[in-house]
Amino acid sequence: MHDFIAAVIQKQFCITPHIDKAKPSSHAVAVWRAVHQLLEKPLIFNDHIALTILGDASADVIEKLDIHKDPLSTAMRVAIAVRSRFAEDEREQVFHNGVNQYVILGAGLDTYAYRSNKLSESVFEVDFPATQAMKIARVQQLGIHSRCNLNYVACDFEQDSLEKNLVATGFDKNQKTFFSWLGVVPYLDATAIEQTLHFVSACAPGSTLVFDYMVDPINLSDIEKIAISILSAQLAAGGEPLNFFFDPNVLAEKLAKTGFTSVENISPEYLNERYLASREDGLRVGNVTRMFKVVV
Repeated sequence: MHDFIAAVIQKQFCITPHIDKAKPSSHAVAVWRAVHQLLEKPLIFNDHIALTILGDASADVIEKLDIHKDPLSTAMRVAIAVRSRFAEDEREQVFHNGVNQYVILGAGLDTYAYRSNKLSESVFEVDFPATQAMKIARVQQLGIHSRCNLNYVACDFEQDSLEKNLVATGFDKNQKTFFSWLGVVPYLDATAIEQTLHFVSACAPGSTLVFDYMVDPINLSDIEKIAISILSAQLAAGGEPLNFFFDPNVLAEKLAKTGFTSVENISPEYLNERYLASREDGLRVGNVTRMFKVVV
């Protein structure tokens, strides 16, 4: 079992030509979003630019689709699709309530800003300088454009001031804002996580943050523990070690103490009921990664 899981996970990070300067995790997530558009019907998360933004790697994805059809690969891909769908559904809801600022923390190769047709919306994509420079060059090369007011914010969560860098690009802390923070928390140190949460909690009342995290292995099944151990080793080999895991109940208490007025523990059961209950293929999200929605 260990060898099988190791082989599957290694393939997920090595099957396509790597995009220059993209972190292994952001590259893999972009591939999973693209593969989801091809394999799952009906779609959980509709992203018509997911393949395009891969550039030359898209042909390789199409050619090697069979590699993504085993249950473990499918589970990882479905988790990405569901978290993205949940975040964008929640963003859509608050937009209709007048929240025009949207901050994507750790944007990677996310395509929301290029799919949005909201002319009044201000989107701030926050990411490492090198990753962001790669993405800007890529979308320009591919002729991908945004209709919203898109702002790129270069920021290292562990080295820079998120607030300072956001404000410098036009972010208004006094306006209600929607934040998404997907696939980032496990890679950060405790200080960066604390500072980011405190920054969001000090934004305008009514601001919302949706984020995911990895569950402390003590709460996982034996197979899930093996998968996390192998995934951690694979990511560490690529220069992205997993640093933080959380117990859901402990994290909920931490968020309440940070000053959020509403803390919603988004369980796998909730996500399965909301997005997957009517599917005939039996797809479900597991317990390795979970989500929170908090409101200032």
